[in-house]
Amino acid sequence: MKKWPVASIVTVLIVVVVILSVVVWANYVDYLNAVKHETNRWAVIEDVNGDKMAVEPTSNQVWSELVNLHQNETRMFVGGIVERYNNKWGFRFKPDTVRVAQFTAEGLQATIRDMSADIDYWLSLGWAYVSAKVVEIHSES
Repeated sequence: MKKWPVASIVTVLIVVVVILSVVVWANYVDYLNAVKHETNRWAVIEDVNGDKMAVEPTSNQVWSELVNLHQNETRMFVGGIVERYNNKWGFRFKPDTVRVAQFTAEGLQATIRDMSADIDYWLSLGWAYVSAKVVEIHSES
């Protein structure tokens, strides 16, 4: 009789571990899709909503600015020309247009989620900026 409660507890623990593992795995896959990139030098920006995406500047000057933002934990506007991209958000900033700015025209400012929800508008507008902090820097040789 005493084995039945122990077996039930073990079963419940196994179910909880499996559910937690699936949740962690799903969040990790979601993160990987959000920060999808193609180059060996990329940064992850995070907007005011906590949404993240990768930017891959081709400019060494912009790369230095992103590294400084990361080191100083400073928030600035990061943006560029919007182009469709196969990631969680459906867009990215075209790598050769990525810029960091202290100020931008208000009409060019958005969050990652808002841009994703109306990609066609942002594609037609061209440029867009996100108030963001740099939360990761990746540079592989």
